[in-house]
Amino acid sequence: MAGDSGSPEVIFLIVIIRSALKQDSIRDLLDGGTFKGVGLSFVGKKGIELSFNASGDDLGSLDVVSIVKSVIKASDFGKGIMFSVVLR
Repeated sequence: MAGDSGSPEVIFLIVIIRSALKQDSIRDLLDGGTFKGVGLSFVGKKGIELSFNASGDDLGSLDVVSIVKSVIKASDFGKGIMFSVVLR
């Protein structure tokens, strides 16, 4: 194909994390990090929702929600808060 460089397609998703507690800690934990091939960058906050851009070489084959949940749960504060993660 014309213009095909043979490199993997980079996909972008919006990850929404809903949590009433530890929002600053969640932001600090995830912003600018790459976790199992998922790069996250903070976009904004509205109410209890934190928005992140997710990027990676093959997000279509990754379970982004599970990766983000596991990173938060593995943190020192993650087991003590209730939160949800969805894609938009």
